[in-house]
Amino acid sequence: MGHVLEAVSEELFKAKVKIRFSSINEGFDKFQNFILKSKGEESKNTDEQKFIEFIDKVFQLNGQENSYIDFYLSKLDKKVKENLFTSLNEEDKAILKRHINEIEDETIYFRLQRELIPFITRLCIREILFSTFYFTKFPCTIWGNYNMRFPIFFDNVDNVNKYKEVLENCGLSLE
Repeated sequence: MGHVLEAVSEELFKAKVKIRFSSINEGFDKFQNFILKSKGEESKNTDEQKFIEFIDKVFQLNGQENSYIDFYLSKLDKKVKENLFTSLNEEDKAILKRHINEIEDETIYFRLQRELIPFITRLCIREILFSTFYFTKFPCTIWGNYNMRFPIFFDNVDNVNKYKEVLENCGLSLE
């Protein structure tokens, strides 16, 4: 897998992403929201696949040009980056190594690429490195994982209902 995240400037990110905030509590106060969770009927690996499928469907709904993440790899010191490798499978190690070697910018904002959704989602689910997913065609922001729960924030009820349909098709539920 040769994909590396495409950095975007903070200015572009802020111009495109309207549902953003600095603390989870601020998000709960300012935006409509729900918490996505597994139904708890499956194994952890199956649940992980359901979350990956959900993020992928949301990405397809919005398109790459309307899909962003924050990815804090550039903010980690060398020792922490080295420790990340101990928790990863071989495929994820290769992806992470490529990002460490090729992303020179200090930005934390990137355009999401579909091929990297499994990798980034696994990092969040396994609590290795948290990212937030931002979608702008049908605006929502998905905060990465609190004990297999993903808070999702919206700016209007139409989008809430749109994403509820997506999650039901993935075998996930609301808290």
